[in-house]
Amino acid sequence: MADKAFYKGTIWSILDNFIKQAFTFLIFIVLARLLAPEVIGLLTFAMLFVQVVRNVVFDSIATAIVRKSSPSDYDYNTGFVLCILVSIPAFLILFFSSNLIEFLTKNNGLAAVIKATSFIILTTGLGRMHEAWLQHHMKFQSLAIRSSISTFFGGIVGIILAYYGFGIYSLVAQQVGTALLELFLIWIVTPWKPKFKFRKKAFIEIRDYGKHVALTGLTNFANQNSDSFFVTYYLGAAANGIYSTGKRVINTLNTVISSSLLRVSLPAFAKIKHDKEQLKETFLNTSAVTAFITAPLFGGLSILSRDITLLLLGEKWLNSAPVMQIVTLTGFLFSIGYYNQSIMLVRNKPDWQTKLTILYAITNVIAFVLFARYGVVQTALAFALRALFLYPISVWCALTLINCSWKLYIKKLYPPILSTILMMISVYLISEWILDWSIVKRFAIQITIGFTSYVTFIYILIPKSLSSSILLNLKSRMSKM
Repeated sequence: MADKAFYKGTIWSILDNFIKQAFTFLIFIVLARLLAPEVIGLLTFAMLFVQVVRNVVFDSIATAIVRKSSPSDYDYNTGFVLCILVSIPAFLILFFSSNLIEFLTKNNGLAAVIKATSFIILTTGLGRMHEAWLQHHMKFQSLAIRSSISTFFGGIVGIILAYYGFGIYSLVAQQVGTALLELFLIWIVTPWKPKFKFRKKAFIEIRDYGKHVALTGLTNFANQNSDSFFVTYYLGAAANGIYSTGKRVINTLNTVISSSLLRVSLPAFAKIKHDKEQLKETFLNTSAVTAFITAPLFGGLSILSRDITLLLLGEKWLNSAPVMQIVTLTGFLFSIGYYNQSIMLVRNKPDWQTKLTILYAITNVIAFVLFARYGVVQTALAFALRALFLYPISVWCALTLINCSWKLYIKKLYPPILSTILMMISVYLISEWILDWSIVKRFAIQITIGFTSYVTFIYILIPKSLSSSILLNLKSRMSKM
């Protein structure tokens, strides 16, 4: 029964994330065609302040409770009181500092957007413990339904207002409307109801555990969002709109992929963590299988970035295509990098992962301080090069913990990587011959050539032993479903 509940919960958790990301992306495509880059940039920047409170404060409180085997009502109630006590001053500080932020960043209209979106801090604080209760009780179906409904109707509100010319306020209405509907639905679907009961022992436990989660949350936030902050600061909201739109595809894919891989790989590795040989084999095979899928996916998105931008967003967003082309290539590293993280966790080295995250955050901030002022393309290059140069450190940590050589790791990964490079060259060469074709025909030809060339190069390059290993891995996974 426990295994059944776990797998059902995992499926609904992944489905929740996938549906929400799909709705969000489709709504964004419509809004991007209706709104100017400056409008998108203002909203993206304003939401950073809301996200940092959620990621660093609310999520650390919730994680400290969810990780317990049997949290009591006192734990949930203490967490609820803490969220309220944090959300009120956080809201007030952000609300009344909005004019100062606008003055410092020199982005007209930013203060009004920050004032409006700051209310989301209050709604998040009121509903975070309900989410935690549903997560701990594996009620991911309720979370999925709530996310889908609120994201859909919030998006409809935003699209209608954008169509009738409300500009930035259409995006504000979308975000605030979604947050209010999420709060309303979470209180309805959650059997647990909060009481204002505070226990000192529960508070101390949350504080002592949560501070470590908060540090990780802060560094992760800096990794993911410091580029957007510095682009807005140095170049303005319009540039941030271009830059954040260019990163939208990779952010969406990585969110879906990370939720899937971490939820599956962590328990899978944990079951065999004491058998180093089996753990090493599983790590290498899963990395190879993932690479065979994600390398051509992200490589193809990179080489087709200009046509994808034209097809989905329109000509006014063409300046975001070079950003997409550059940052999308790093998506492949992120997809196989999640396995490195899982190895560090199951081999009881979470401090290694924390130190890596801090290193990433520091180097990100330094890179963006130095290069963001020169333009969005330079910022994208700094983002990609930093990821490329530091990725080997993450791999070294994982390989060291499972006694695996670099030679073996590279041997497993070189066929999909080399095949992807050759595929990208093939698509690029054919694209030069069909520039005057309609975008739909051109896109169809590019995808066909890309798929055919990748499969051909894989067939030529892949060793038979690796092919058999991957097939066995896939059959094993299918038999367990």
